[in-house]
Amino acid sequence: METIEKLKGMLNTPMLHLGSEVEILSYVDGVGVNRDSIEIYLSNGKTLCGHIGNLNKLIDQFTPITPTVVALANSRIAKVSSVDPDVLLEIRDTVLAQIKALKNPQKETIAQSKQVFQGVNTLINLAKTELDYRRYMDRKPSKLM
Repeated sequence: METIEKLKGMLNTPMLHLGSEVEILSYVDGVGVNRDSIEIYLSNGKTLCGHIGNLNKLIDQFTPITPTVVALANSRIAKVSSVDPDVLLEIRDTVLAQIKALKNPQKETIAQSKQVFQGVNTLINLAKTELDYRRYMDRKPSKLM
Protein backbone atom coordinates (compact mmCIF):
# COMPACT_ATOMS: atom_id res chain seq x y z
CA MET A 1 0.00 0.00 0.00
CA GLU A 2 2.76 2.39 -0.96
CA THR A 3 0.27 4.58 -2.85
CA ILE A 4 -1.91 5.00 0.25
CA GLU A 5 1.16 6.28 2.11
CA LYS A 6 1.84 8.69 -0.74
CA LEU A 7 -1.78 9.88 -0.55
CA LYS A 8 -1.46 10.34 3.23
CA GLY A 9 1.58 12.55 2.62
CA MET A 10 -0.47 14.74 0.27
CA LEU A 11 -3.20 15.50 2.83
CA ASN A 12 -3.75 19.20 3.59
CA THR A 13 -1.02 20.27 1.17
CA PRO A 14 -1.80 22.83 -1.54
CA MET A 15 -1.72 21.11 -4.93
CA LEU A 16 -2.83 21.81 -8.48
CA HIS A 17 -5.55 19.51 -9.78
CA LEU A 18 -6.71 20.06 -13.36
CA GLY A 19 -5.60 23.69 -13.21
CA SER A 20 -7.21 24.53 -9.86
CA GLU A 21 -5.53 24.93 -6.51
CA VAL A 22 -6.94 22.41 -4.05
CA GLU A 23 -6.05 20.48 -0.95
CA ILE A 24 -6.84 16.85 -0.30
CA LEU A 25 -8.87 17.03 2.90
CA SER A 26 -9.37 13.31 3.48
CA TYR A 27 -10.05 10.00 1.81
CA VAL A 28 -11.92 6.79 2.45
CA ASP A 29 -10.75 3.51 0.99
CA GLY A 30 -12.65 0.24 0.90
CA VAL A 31 -15.89 1.79 -0.35
CA GLY A 32 -18.21 0.48 -3.02
CA VAL A 33 -20.06 -2.78 -3.43
CA ASN A 34 -16.84 -4.81 -3.58
CA ARG A 35 -15.00 -2.53 -1.14
CA ASP A 36 -12.34 -1.99 -3.79
CA SER A 37 -12.85 1.71 -4.43
CA ILE A 38 -11.54 4.92 -2.90
CA GLU A 39 -13.05 8.38 -2.47
CA ILE A 40 -10.78 11.43 -2.20
CA TYR A 41 -12.34 14.61 -0.80
CA LEU A 42 -10.99 17.93 -2.11
CA SER A 43 -11.17 21.43 -0.65
CA ASN A 44 -13.17 22.67 -3.66
CA GLY A 45 -16.07 20.42 -2.66
CA LYS A 46 -15.39 17.77 -5.28
CA THR A 47 -14.94 14.08 -4.61
CA LEU A 48 -12.70 11.90 -6.75
CA CYS A 49 -13.82 8.28 -6.95
CA GLY A 50 -11.96 5.37 -8.42
CA HIS A 51 -10.82 1.80 -8.12
CA ILE A 52 -8.10 1.33 -5.52
CA GLY A 53 -5.96 -0.29 -8.24
CA ASN A 54 -6.05 3.01 -10.18
CA LEU A 55 -4.98 5.13 -7.21
CA ASN A 56 -1.65 5.98 -8.89
CA LYS A 57 -3.55 7.48 -11.83
CA LEU A 58 -5.65 9.58 -9.45
CA ILE A 59 -2.57 10.75 -7.55
CA ASP A 60 -0.77 11.60 -10.80
CA GLN A 61 -3.49 14.19 -11.54
CA PHE A 62 -2.05 16.34 -8.74
CA THR A 63 0.97 18.61 -9.11
CA PRO A 64 2.77 20.05 -6.08
CA ILE A 65 2.77 23.82 -5.93
CA THR A 66 6.40 24.87 -6.22
CA PRO A 67 8.01 28.30 -6.59
CA THR A 68 8.17 27.60 -10.34
CA VAL A 69 4.41 27.02 -10.49
CA VAL A 70 3.81 30.22 -8.51
CA ALA A 71 6.10 32.16 -10.88
CA LEU A 72 4.23 30.77 -13.90
CA ALA A 73 0.87 31.68 -12.35
CA ASN A 74 2.09 35.21 -11.62
CA SER A 75 3.30 35.61 -15.20
CA ARG A 76 -0.11 34.47 -16.48
CA ILE A 77 -1.83 36.94 -14.18
CA ALA A 78 0.43 39.70 -15.46
CA LYS A 79 -0.63 38.91 -19.04
CA VAL A 80 -4.33 39.38 -18.33
CA SER A 81 -4.21 42.11 -15.72
CA SER A 82 -2.54 45.46 -15.50
CA VAL A 83 -2.64 45.21 -11.70
CA ASP A 84 0.63 44.28 -10.04
CA PRO A 85 0.29 40.95 -8.14
CA ASP A 86 1.89 42.62 -5.10
CA VAL A 87 -0.98 45.12 -5.06
CA LEU A 88 -3.47 42.24 -5.12
CA LEU A 89 -1.72 40.65 -2.13
CA GLU A 90 -1.82 43.96 -0.27
CA ILE A 91 -5.54 44.33 -1.01
CA ARG A 92 -6.20 40.78 0.17
CA ASP A 93 -4.31 41.41 3.41
CA THR A 94 -6.25 44.64 3.98
CA VAL A 95 -9.60 42.92 3.43
CA LEU A 96 -8.67 40.06 5.74
CA ALA A 97 -7.55 42.52 8.42
CA GLN A 98 -10.89 44.34 8.13
CA ILE A 99 -12.81 41.08 8.45
CA LYS A 100 -10.83 40.22 11.59
CA ALA A 101 -11.48 43.70 12.99
CA LEU A 102 -15.22 43.16 12.55
CA LYS A 103 -15.15 40.29 15.04
CA ASN A 104 -15.07 42.96 17.76
CA PRO A 105 -16.91 45.76 15.98
CA GLN A 106 -16.69 49.37 17.02
CA LYS A 107 -18.40 52.31 15.35
CA GLU A 108 -15.28 53.53 13.53
CA THR A 109 -14.30 49.97 12.53
CA ILE A 110 -17.65 49.43 10.82
CA ALA A 111 -17.43 52.71 8.90
CA GLN A 112 -13.85 51.99 7.83
CA SER A 113 -14.79 48.44 6.78
CA LYS A 114 -17.64 49.74 4.62
CA GLN A 115 -15.21 52.07 2.84
CA VAL A 116 -12.67 49.29 2.30
CA PHE A 117 -15.29 46.91 0.91
CA GLN A 118 -16.71 49.62 -1.38
CA GLY A 119 -13.20 50.19 -2.71
CA VAL A 120 -12.67 46.47 -3.22
CA ASN A 121 -16.02 46.22 -5.02
CA THR A 122 -14.93 49.06 -7.32
CA LEU A 123 -11.65 47.22 -8.07
CA ILE A 124 -13.54 44.01 -8.83
CA ASN A 125 -15.86 45.84 -11.24
CA LEU A 126 -12.86 47.51 -12.85
CA ALA A 127 -11.15 44.13 -13.31
CA LYS A 128 -14.32 42.68 -14.86
CA THR A 129 -14.49 45.59 -17.27
CA GLU A 130 -10.81 45.19 -18.14
CA LEU A 131 -11.30 41.47 -18.85
CA ASP A 132 -14.38 42.14 -20.98
CA TYR A 133 -12.41 44.73 -22.96
CA ARG A 134 -9.52 42.31 -23.49
CA ARG A 135 -11.94 39.60 -24.67
CA TYR A 136 -13.50 42.09 -27.05
CA MET A 137 -10.11 43.14 -28.41
CA ASP A 138 -9.07 39.48 -28.86
CA ARG A 139 -12.18 38.78 -30.97
CA LYS A 140 -12.03 42.01 -32.95
CA PRO A 141 -10.14 41.66 -36.26
CA SER A 142 -7.08 43.85 -36.44
CA LYS A 143 -7.24 46.77 -38.88
CA LEU A 144 -3.51 46.34 -39.55
CA MET A 145 -4.00 42.99 -41.29
